Amino acid sequence: MAQKYCHQVGEWIEDHVSQQVQKCVEQDCNWWCACCNKWFCFLVWVIVTVVKWVIKTVCEILGDAFDLIVAIVKGGWDIIAGIFTWDWGRVWDGFLEILGAAGGLLGDLIRAFGCGLIGEFTESTNKWRLRGYVEDRINKSERFSDADRTDIKEALGINGGGFGLRLTAQSYRGFVRSDFTLPGDSVPALVRWNNDTNSDTRVDLKILTGFDWTTFGQMGRPDVRGDNGSISESDIEEYLVDPTSSSFSIYAMSDSELLDRIHNIQIKGDTIGLKLVVQLNDVQLTEQAQVRPPIKDPDTINNSIAVVNLFAASPFNRPPLNDGKAASVLCTPVILGTFLFQANHFTGYSAYLFHHPCLDGKSHGNVGGTGAIYRQRVPNWVSTWAPIHELGHTFGLCHTDGFNRIMFSTNHSWWDWWLLPEFICFSGEPQFIYDEAKSVWDYIIANFPTDCLANRQIVLE
Repeated sequence: MAQKYCHQVGEWIEDHVSQQVQKCVEQDCNWWCACCNKWFCFLVWVIVTVVKWVIKTVCEILGDAFDLIVAIVKGGWDIIAGIFTWDWGRVWDGFLEILGAAGGLLGDLIRAFGCGLIGEFTESTNKWRLRGYVEDRINKSERFSDADRTDIKEALGINGGGFGLRLTAQSYRGFVRSDFTLPGDSVPALVRWNNDTNSDTRVDLKILTGFDWTTFGQMGRPDVRGDNGSISESDIEEYLVDPTSSSFSIYAMSDSELLDRIHNIQIKGDTIGLKLVVQLNDVQLTEQAQVRPPIKDPDTINNSIAVVNLFAASPFNRPPLNDGKAASVLCTPVILGTFLFQANHFTGYSAYLFHHPCLDGKSHGNVGGTGAIYRQRVPNWVSTWAPIHELGHTFGLCHTDGFNRIMFSTNHSWWDWWLLPEFICFSGEPQFIYDEAKSVWDYIIANFPTDCLANRQIVLE
C-alpha cells in the first residue's frame, strides 16, 4: 500500500513539474549565451529529479517499516498457528512474509545511502526518451491523418499534462460459494467438482482452500471466509460428507494481496507509458473451467485460446474469436485472478491479439483475442508480479532472461548482468527495460484503434 502512495507523489511531480522542465529543455537554443537557457532548464531537471527521489525514498522507508511491523504480527501468527496445527506450509509462508518485508526495508536503506539515485535518473531519462520516441512514431505512422496526430498527441500528454496512454483495466477476483448448485443439480458444485474422476479437470477442495497443494511451491493462498466464523481443514472434510454442515466463500486471494498486485500494475505500467486505472470486481465463478482453466503444457496456442474463450463466456462476455470486433478490446485490458490451472506450475497465462516481434528476434502469434489470468501462490513477493507480467504480454511483450525483469520466465535463464545492480543498488525490484517500453509502443501505434488513442480517458480513482 505504501508503494502506491509513494508512487502517486512521484507521479504528481512527474506530471506537473518534470513535463514542463522537459519542454523547457527542448526549446530553441539561445546561441548568444551559449545555450544558457537550456543549461538552466537542465539544472532544474536535475534538482527536480533529486527532490522527487528524496521524497519517494523517505516515503518508501517509512511505508516499508510499517509493512514490516504488520508482517511480523501476521507472519508470526501464521508461524505459531502453523506449528500448533502441524500446517508447515503456513509456517513457511509466515516466515517468507517476514523475510520479504525485512528484505524490502533493508533494500530501501541500502539504496538510500547507495546508488538508488542513479536508478531515479535512469527512470526519468527513459521516460523522457520514450515520450520522444512515441512522438516520432506517431509522426511517421501512415495510419493517422494530421488531425489524428494532433488529437493523439494531446490525449497522450506529449505536449504536457503527463505523458502516457490512459486506460481503464478491469480486474476480476474470482470467488466460489459452498452453497452454489448448478441448475437441475441437488449437490453443490464444489462437492461435484471435488468428486470429479478426471484428474485434469478435478477441483480438489482441500487444494482450493489452501489446506493441501499439488507441490509445495505451487501452494495457493486463497482467502476462506466462513459465514459464521473461521473454516478449518476438518470443516472442509465434514462439508464434503454433509454439505449443510458449513457455509463459506473462497476468494482467490486476500484483499491486501490483491491490492499489492493492482498497485504493481499501476506503478510498473507507468514506466512503459501506461497510466492504468484499475477497477476492482469480485466475480462468482460458476464453471469448473473458470476455477481450474485448461492451461497445460505444451499446447501454448491452445492455452491462449482457452484464455480468450474464458473471457468470451459469461460473466465477462468479451468479443469472441473472429467476430470482427476483437481490436476494440485492446483499449479495455482485462485480468482475472483465479485458483488453479490444469498444469498448476503456471502462475498465469495470457492471449495476444496481433503478431508482434520479440526483442530476441522471435515473434508471438495471433489467437484472435486478448486477456490475462493468474493465480496467487507462495511466496507472495514473487507471484505479486504475475498480473503485470501477463498484461505485458497483452501489450505485445515476450518472455526474457533475468530475474530482474518483469517479463522473466522460468523457461529462460534467471541470470542477467543487471540482476545484482538492479536488486542491490537501483530499485530492488523487477523492471521493464527501455527497449520493452519501445516495443509496447510499437504494438500500440500499429494496432490500437485511432479513436482510443485520440481520446484522453479521465477516470476518477
